[in-house]
Amino acid sequence: MKLVVFDVDGTLININKIEEDCFIRAFAEEFGIVRINPNWSEYTHVTDSGIASQILQERLGCFPSDKELSRIKIRFFHLLKEACDRHSGLFFEIPGASKIIQELKTDPNWNIAIATGCWRDPALLKLKKAEVGISGIPFVSNDDKFSREDIIKESVEKAKYLYGIKDFKKIVFVGDGIWDVKTAGKLGIPFIGIAGANEAKKLFEQGSDRVFENFNRIKNFKKVLETAQIPRI
Repeated sequence: MKLVVFDVDGTLININKIEEDCFIRAFAEEFGIVRINPNWSEYTHVTDSGIASQILQERLGCFPSDKELSRIKIRFFHLLKEACDRHSGLFFEIPGASKIIQELKTDPNWNIAIATGCWRDPALLKLKKAEVGISGIPFVSNDDKFSREDIIKESVEKAKYLYGIKDFKKIVFVGDGIWDVKTAGKLGIPFIGIAGANEAKKLFEQGSDRVFENFNRIKNFKKVLETAQIPRI
């Protein structure tokens, strides 16, 4: 058996700036921290906990406690849920995402896992609002591990356990960010990008050799899964 690991934001569902606004607002409301750098690629660990920890450490002068980090996590989720309740349609699936999941779930050669750098509750909320079903699929979030590398490795281990597989013949990571390409390269895992024209160029520059705009071309995507290469980092 082979395994495909999907990222969530920008891969299975869209990215909405309202989420970024809620994340930044959480720091202002909990700690009075403003003027936060929103260029997430410049942070050491591009995960919710990684970014939050770095911001708090730089602004408070010491590494945050679990309680301080939890305050940001809870406030962020509260703000995001409020936004979703006020505005319908904030999150939607990347075209073909649900179809490719269902296609792979019934494929005798492939298993699926999900690995996200988001905290669990916000990620599940967004997937629910986008109507992307992940029932029965191994799911690992930033609540489980701190770094993206460890999140992906944990998703593989969880998939082995849940599917009863000792080792996968091949593992492919599917993501949208330049940090996803870098992570796949560090782990030595083949990568497929999901991005529009402008963002696709960045993925190619980081070493990805195949990028799809969406999942509408299911047969072509599955063919590329078989030949996907490790990013050239």
